[in-house]
Amino acid sequence: MQLDEKKESLPLIHPDQAIITSFGLGRFYKVIEQECRNISFVKDLNFKNIVGLGGLNLECFRDEVYRNIDEHSVEALANMVQALVSLYAGIPPEGLISWQEVYKYYILSLLMPLVGDERTNFTVERPETYQGFIGQVEHKYEMCRKYIKLLTDSDIFEIMKRFFIVSIPNTAPPGSLLDTSAWQECLILLMNFFIRLTEDIEEVSCHKRSGEILRFNPTCFMKCLKSFTRLVIEDSVSPTQGWGTILGCINSDFMGGAASESSIFCRAMIFSGCGFGVISEVFSEAESPCSSSLEAEKEMRGLPALYVSILEPILQGLASEVPEYQNLCNLLSSLSKLEGDMENQKRVRRVVWERMADYSSDLQLPGHVRVYALELMQSIVGRPIKSAFSDQQLNVLPWEGWDELHDTGERRVTSPSQGVSDYPDTSNRFTSTLVALRSSQIMAPICPCLEITPDDLMDVGTAVSCFSKLCGAADTDSYLKALVAVLAEWEGLFVAGKDDKNSAEVTDSGNDWENDDWNEGWESFQEVEPLNTENKGSSLSLHPLHVCWSELIQRHVALSLFGDVLQFLDLSLSKPNGVLLDEDNARSLCEMVLGRDFLWAFKMMMLLPYGDLRLNCLDAVEEKLKQEGLTDRIGKDLDVLILVLYSGVISKIISGSLYDSSFSYICYLVGYFSRQCQEACLLRLAHKETSSGEDERPSVVIFERILLPIFICELVKADQKMLAGFIITKYMHTNASLSLINIAEAGLRRFLEGQLNELHRGDFDLKTTFSDIAVRHAISSLLGRLVDLIPSALSFLSER
Repeated sequence: MQLDEKKESLPLIHPDQAIITSFGLGRFYKVIEQECRNISFVKDLNFKNIVGLGGLNLECFRDEVYRNIDEHSVEALANMVQALVSLYAGIPPEGLISWQEVYKYYILSLLMPLVGDERTNFTVERPETYQGFIGQVEHKYEMCRKYIKLLTDSDIFEIMKRFFIVSIPNTAPPGSLLDTSAWQECLILLMNFFIRLTEDIEEVSCHKRSGEILRFNPTCFMKCLKSFTRLVIEDSVSPTQGWGTILGCINSDFMGGAASESSIFCRAMIFSGCGFGVISEVFSEAESPCSSSLEAEKEMRGLPALYVSILEPILQGLASEVPEYQNLCNLLSSLSKLEGDMENQKRVRRVVWERMADYSSDLQLPGHVRVYALELMQSIVGRPIKSAFSDQQLNVLPWEGWDELHDTGERRVTSPSQGVSDYPDTSNRFTSTLVALRSSQIMAPICPCLEITPDDLMDVGTAVSCFSKLCGAADTDSYLKALVAVLAEWEGLFVAGKDDKNSAEVTDSGNDWENDDWNEGWESFQEVEPLNTENKGSSLSLHPLHVCWSELIQRHVALSLFGDVLQFLDLSLSKPNGVLLDEDNARSLCEMVLGRDFLWAFKMMMLLPYGDLRLNCLDAVEEKLKQEGLTDRIGKDLDVLILVLYSGVISKIISGSLYDSSFSYICYLVGYFSRQCQEACLLRLAHKETSSGEDERPSVVIFERILLPIFICELVKADQKMLAGFIITKYMHTNASLSLINIAEAGLRRFLEGQLNELHRGDFDLKTTFSDIAVRHAISSLLGRLVDLIPSALSFLSER
């Protein structure tokens, strides 16, 4: 005051003090005195670091204030800063802070123990632990809630976003653990806290602020939260889906302003596995208040636009290094059940299907991406296929009641050259595109420039023409394997006589042609019977692509790949339309192979339903045996015994005198494998105590359990009981001093009854036994017949 009266001034401590207002030093010191009294309770505060005789200490001011902020001093320090900073006119000098920054610093210091790198350091272990954690967050929020409302709009936005982020667990337990009532309670607790946060943001946003526009629509988000919480409480949304939604929402562009809150929330619901019913419910309740921006208005045209906006970036990223397979599958699966507004769901399905169709037709995309999109569409319509993609990548639930032809208004598929397509399922042009793409991929390593188009597969005629061109340069084993794989892809398009579901399906059985592991589906193969050779005109069912198979088999024969041909013919037994060769082509094959190897020709014809050709080959075998006798090469061939029994020609060999050499050959094979069985039995006994014996060879098991009983039954039925009894006495090591006549019938009966009991016991594992056998389906057929054949033979013995 004295200095002011004398109009004198002391030297300024800091040159910046010249900007102090015209109140003068007297007024300045009075303010300083008052503020010093107001904060005197802050024990560790060094006021010299705040102000000096000539003005504020700009170098230490900020640090000294921040160092002394706590829950007791924050208001006093904020008021002090406000009073001191107000002494300056215009822009305060560097080193000063605003009173709002004091509150912001205090709030962030409360969050700091819970936050690291914008994420919580807390790791969830148990539900009760997480409940305690949420309690801590709510307590800290309550401590600073009134201060948050005093901040600027941008700071309010930043702080509230941090509270949302810090509340969610850094790592959530597995989904199986989340689906419990305890975790459901935790989820409801969290969402109620989120609702409280959102209500406070909404309250602040209702007041006129500094003109800054918040990038967050709290009203819309609160609608989503309340609707979603109700669905969780009602168990319409599982805890796993609920946690996935909340985590996905907060971890996305939450409060970023790039998209409306309803679209962000519904996208998180879709990606977490929620169904269309609950998604549409949340969306419709949140729709009205979310039209405050141009972006929101664009997205709020409805659920169809929302789904497309979510689908589009996923599709564009499929060709990237990190494709979102799971999110895409969840989006498509969300439409699987008929629920919610049916008409609205139909519109959503239509736009999603059409976008997928357009995407899969984009020739600029890599082939494997187009294949993936088409395979997803196959899954949508309930036609699961064998794919190079994993089950997780194709984990799409089919859409109930979806008819792509009716629901999308597509017309019948036509070809420029062929007119209306004769696909069994004409509405699905995507199947032909998928098959064409996959076929091109199969052939790419062999013929990189080759492209198979959907027009090549419009009907059987175009397919045969295309395949003939593919076969033109087939001169290596690898080339032929690729052709087999191509036919496996094509088979589902053209197999006739199936229902609509199977007609356009690229079936697993179709792909078995190219698969070395043919153990799938053995249960359905056990009842396979050889086709009726006497009435083949009425019962013969040729494979639709038999012309292709004929050419392919000829190529294999030209390269002496007889074993592959035998496997093709055997596998065809499992298919309803499986006969690979018509009679003319079969005759050509027979003549071609007979000139090179009579036994291979015989085995091939035994798997085809043409009685005349079977007998012709049998005559050739008989003649060859008479000329050359039995050789080591043919004396251990189990396939011959299997196929003689499977085809039924054994009855002609046994009953007639025309095939004595063949009968001797068959008996020799029976004797050889009987001895193999006996040796295996001795090995079992030798290794019984040490348990170190090797697994029995499949050939021994097959002979002992299937072939020998069938052969004995055939002998009994042909009235060759003495021979059958002799074989059994030798096989069972009956004492030679006993009269064969006395014990033959008893031995036969005991043997057959024992085999029948073994069959009824059902401990014969076909899947593992036949891993190395070429004619596994023929064996399965024999096993199926054995159940009826043994009782029939026993009845013959009883009649005798």
